[in-house]
Amino acid sequence: MSGFNISYSVDRCPDDCSGQGTCDDQSATCKCKHGFTGDTCNIPVVTKETGRSSTATLMRIAGSGSGVLLQGRAMHQAVVFNHSMWVFGGKFFSSAFTQRRHLEVARYEFGSSQWSVVQQRGTNIPPNTYGHSLVSYKNSMYLYGGAHTFDSNNVTNALWRFDPARLEWAQVSHKEARVDCHLPTPLCPPVPAVGHAAVMVNQSMLVFFGHHPILGYLNMVQEYRIGSVKWELVQTRGAVVKGGFGQSAVYDERSQQVLIFGGYHSTGNAGSVVDYLYSYRPSTRSWSILRPSGIHRYLHSAALLDGVMLIFGGNTHNDTSQQSGDRCFAADTLAYDVECDLWQTVKIKESPNVTQGFRRFGHSAVTYNGSMYIFGGFNGRMLSDTLKLSPAHCEALDKECLSFSLLHGTKCIFATGEGCLKHTLANLRGYPQKKGANCSLLKHSSLPINLTQVCEKQTNCRSCLHNSFDCVWCDSTCAHKKCPKHLSAAVVKVNASQCLESESLACDKLHNCQACHSDERCAFKKSNGCIGFMLSDGNKTERAVSEDLRAECDTHCSDKRDCATCTAGQSSGCMWCSNLARCLETNAYAAMFPLGQCTEWSTGRCDRLYCSRIRSCRDCLQHERCGWCDDGSDTGKGRCMEGANNGPVVTGVDVSQVANGTEQMGATCIAPASWNFITCPACQCNGHSTCVPGTTECVQPCANNTHGPNCERCQKGYYGSPINGGACQPCMCNGHGLDCHHETGKCNCTTKGLIGKHCEACDNTNQYWGNPVDGGTCFYKLSIDFQYTFNLSHDDPFTAINFMNMPPRVGHDVEFQISCSTPALVNISISFGSPEPSGEPRGGLLQVSPTRQCGSFKMPLSHEEFKFGTRNATLYVHVFNLSTPAILQVAFSQHRALDLLQFFITFSSCFLSLLIIAAVLWKIKQKYDLYRRRQQLFVEMEQMASRPFAGVTVELCPPPYALPPQLHQPGGRPTPVALEPCSAGKAAVISLIVRLPRQDNTSAVPSGQSGIAIASALVSLSQLGGKGQQNSIRDSELQGHHKGDCWKPNTNVGTCL
Repeated sequence: MSGFNISYSVDRCPDDCSGQGTCDDQSATCKCKHGFTGDTCNIPVVTKETGRSSTATLMRIAGSGSGVLLQGRAMHQAVVFNHSMWVFGGKFFSSAFTQRRHLEVARYEFGSSQWSVVQQRGTNIPPNTYGHSLVSYKNSMYLYGGAHTFDSNNVTNALWRFDPARLEWAQVSHKEARVDCHLPTPLCPPVPAVGHAAVMVNQSMLVFFGHHPILGYLNMVQEYRIGSVKWELVQTRGAVVKGGFGQSAVYDERSQQVLIFGGYHSTGNAGSVVDYLYSYRPSTRSWSILRPSGIHRYLHSAALLDGVMLIFGGNTHNDTSQQSGDRCFAADTLAYDVECDLWQTVKIKESPNVTQGFRRFGHSAVTYNGSMYIFGGFNGRMLSDTLKLSPAHCEALDKECLSFSLLHGTKCIFATGEGCLKHTLANLRGYPQKKGANCSLLKHSSLPINLTQVCEKQTNCRSCLHNSFDCVWCDSTCAHKKCPKHLSAAVVKVNASQCLESESLACDKLHNCQACHSDERCAFKKSNGCIGFMLSDGNKTERAVSEDLRAECDTHCSDKRDCATCTAGQSSGCMWCSNLARCLETNAYAAMFPLGQCTEWSTGRCDRLYCSRIRSCRDCLQHERCGWCDDGSDTGKGRCMEGANNGPVVTGVDVSQVANGTEQMGATCIAPASWNFITCPACQCNGHSTCVPGTTECVQPCANNTHGPNCERCQKGYYGSPINGGACQPCMCNGHGLDCHHETGKCNCTTKGLIGKHCEACDNTNQYWGNPVDGGTCFYKLSIDFQYTFNLSHDDPFTAINFMNMPPRVGHDVEFQISCSTPALVNISISFGSPEPSGEPRGGLLQVSPTRQCGSFKMPLSHEEFKFGTRNATLYVHVFNLSTPAILQVAFSQHRALDLLQFFITFSSCFLSLLIIAAVLWKIKQKYDLYRRRQQLFVEMEQMASRPFAGVTVELCPPPYALPPQLHQPGGRPTPVALEPCSAGKAAVISLIVRLPRQDNTSAVPSGQSGIAIASALVSLSQLGGKGQQNSIRDSELQGHHKGDCWKPNTNVGTCL
């Protein structure tokens, strides 16, 4: 939270009682005159009201000045009995009441508006508590739980019964439900609690939630049956809700439900204020979630008036270091319509006497005669006044009768003929209203709420479906009305009976290990928190957690007794309250110190929490409990002690020593003149010098190897804390550094690859090897035939870097190459024999080359001289006198000299091999080409064989070639054996068989020649189809055929030669 400014003045009584009272010197409080009230007697008392108001009114009706001096208090409880308001216990800040051992009971009479302190009888009086609960039943009052005012860590489970007629107390004993009750498992009622809420339903007292020092925020309902004197932990049904601290609870007899609103809940190691509204039905022992208010708070009060629950005051600030705009004290009053499930902020008309100071939390509230009476509370100081909040009168409302009545803290109904009536009165007079009939008229004026976000916050199937938001369960996600697009394929559940037991566990509501293990179905894992273990066995669900599967809980924060143990570990979840010397969970501050009793806490740094551990005067005086005791040397030396402006504590005991159980501080400050509580002594040289006379400047140079305006730092080459006489020690860097950190002594190593506070080790992770102790150093191991680049930045303190390489090949020369971007010196050495396991050279080093400028150069190293690879020769390179920034490139390479004979033999062998391979490939190509030709020929022959063909009959006539006259056909002519038309159909290729000339007109054919041949010619189809041919064909058909004719019709396959 952001800081603040504070101003103060010192008087006997505040504002001198405003001239309207007298000051009590012993208690420093005002006794007001008649007609005035308030801590400064500046508030006039209003004793009665006049007229009927059309809006809610808030007025202060009585205070500590009315009849008796009543001390301010908070987190008390009150009930109405026999026309009086009875107030029990509470937290006090007044020194006269802080250590009060017995419970205080006060009584306010409504008729006379007077307070009185009840004189309790007997010796069996309960100790004074706060954060308890109080209910009335018949002629008795029952007080349960709470924390003792003298020890807030002592949370009790005691139940007390008070008889207002006899003014006597009796502690109620109860019957044990089981004989094996022990914490944390199994839990047995009554469980100690503070900040819980309780209501009376029939003959049972129901206790909701609260906080326990070990279990944390309780997530349970406890029931006490007055008739049978038995406690029970209720096994609830319906929604799975999360319990908290500082919530309110009221019972509505008409709807037979308990309404629990607000509270402070845990969220892991943190906590937050909530605006949740739960409904619990005692008849079915079931939970449901109602519409949240949108305005979170806790330690508020709630009262039910004619179907409207009024919420007054409360703390709305979430515990955070960031300013969020939330106020610690709520400035608005809320109204909730039970029937319509709607919220509204009440418009209140404040009387002049409550314009200031009505905001508060930790107060009590009761209802009497249609009004809400608020007493006490805390608003930065303890209050003792009484406020009266009265809702508007329905008769005074006109147009706002129904639509805006909730805005004025009441619920009205318009009755024809009678006007605006209170809805309970309208029902009595015969104007029954159908449930929810008028709710639609109120929705437009109610507080807005995003139901989509409300549904998405539900992490449990039962909680998702037991509410009034129209939520649906999509696999493992709760959504409003329908599943989102990315879960469109999910199994949608709209009825709570569809929920599996594994989807309905309350494990995620239990925030610490002890609370988690109180449920047999849950187990606590440090990485995942409290999770459920369920095994499915057919249609049954069995418990899958046994004691051996549960991780043993760490020591609880409340069992840790000092700051170091409390805050040890980054995820301890504990915080240390120094002024009370107590350890608690980080999310428990609001529950254990609701009124800011812990003024200083820490989750990590313990030294600054105790005066004796603070070493400088300036830091000492920044602590509100510490002062500086100067030793009188006028050098600034002294010690920080706990005390005040008038001197250190007289006991001489320091809080830190008490917390740690060690020795006491011893003697206090020597003389009053040596004690400094507001300002430090003028001379502050930390004991290493004195001041120049008449000034605050230290004489320079400072002694003891220190320097600075106040000799507050060690010189270069030294380290330590010279504050308040501390010593400076020389830096211990094993010769590899010139200076170190002035406080921690960590050396700035000047050779790259050295690590450790004192440069005592090599960085093996990054391949640096060696032994830097006793004059050794570290080397970077280089591989052969690789070039390495090292980039040293300006911030690096390095002035040297070393390399090593072991050439592996026998008979090969080594070439070393290096390039430096800035001036530096380099030398190369060699050692023989394997290096030590650490990488340090074994034996002495033989210098290969003299020291030379780095620059850029190459250096060959002959294998004949150094016998690389046979004697485990290792080369070492030292680069020094280096300045940054710099870039270094370094490489070792190893290869042999060229052998001409071997070269030519190798060349010739390769050339001949290539020729042979080429010849073989050429022969293979030839074979392949021949194969391809043959295959192509086969394909062609196949194609030729597949063409159409027909037989032709040829008649050869012997010479003379002329036919006998009896066989001669007039007009006969040879016919073609084949006719192949062209594509256009106008020309064709015809083929005929012709007889070749014979030798000497004989039938003999010359040797080597054929006697017949086929002749082809391109002809026009029109000539073939001419008149002469047509007539010839026709004559042939008419005359018939004769043996030996040369002419055959076209349809006959044959020809005549």
